[in-house]
Amino acid sequence: MKIVILMPTLHPGAELALNEILRKKEVNVIGIVRSDVSFFRKKYWQYVAYGIRRSGIFYGLLIALMAYLHVIGVILASVLWWRRKRRWLTLNEMIENYKLACHDTHNINSPETLKILKKWGPDILVSLYFDQILKKEAIGIAKHATINMHPGILPKYRGIWPEFWKLYNKEKMAGGTIHHLNEKIDDGTVIGQVQYPIKKGDTRFSLMLKSAQHGTKLLLKTLKKMKSNIHLKPLKLKGKAKYYSLPGREHFTNFHARGKRLFSLMGIWKEIQKRF
Repeated sequence: MKIVILMPTLHPGAELALNEILRKKEVNVIGIVRSDVSFFRKKYWQYVAYGIRRSGIFYGLLIALMAYLHVIGVILASVLWWRRKRRWLTLNEMIENYKLACHDTHNINSPETLKILKKWGPDILVSLYFDQILKKEAIGIAKHATINMHPGILPKYRGIWPEFWKLYNKEKMAGGTIHHLNEKIDDGTVIGQVQYPIKKGDTRFSLMLKSAQHGTKLLLKTLKKMKSNIHLKPLKLKGKAKYYSLPGREHFTNFHARGKRLFSLMGIWKEIQKRF
């Protein structure tokens, strides 16, 4: 069963998930479609500009910094933790070590990208925090299924930054969802869901890694069932559907007033160290 992963260049959750997936010999990942959101790209600065419009200069720049937090964590873990196990490989290291095909694109629906995907002939397309919306033709390329690992409980937490909104709404439980992709955002049929408790000291960053870790375990179980041709029944979902966008300035103010944090530098190192 040939699998192609869709993911951003810089995303700690996606990197953690791919590290776990590639260690499973029974999962045959043949290629990566990569969406570059590094600060060398126009798209990154468009994202920063959007953050500044939504949240002001300070929080807009903080949003821009969030993309690089796991890089800081990896550096700290490698320098300060002398018993390095190299369990966390960067995306480039994984592509090289596992000899994966790789295609960079700013438009997953472009003729060039569609042609490459068809040539690869995947049985399953898996989206890991991918930041582009797939249209019908792209979704239909996979012979078996095109699925997404979403770091929130659907349908209650559609959209971006679900980890922030869980803390903002004082939720006691967080989770992840595996669902089929369609042309709408986080709207496809849900075939798997997992929940775990939010702890007192959790930050947006720690929840991101926890959601990725729990979500990846669920994803691997789902892929195993698909490989065995086990029918996956749609789950009956509870709660009303709600879409969340990037937080505004007032949301950040209330977030901190409630004693919540986006990250802590010591916390970044500790979270990476656990998995490094």
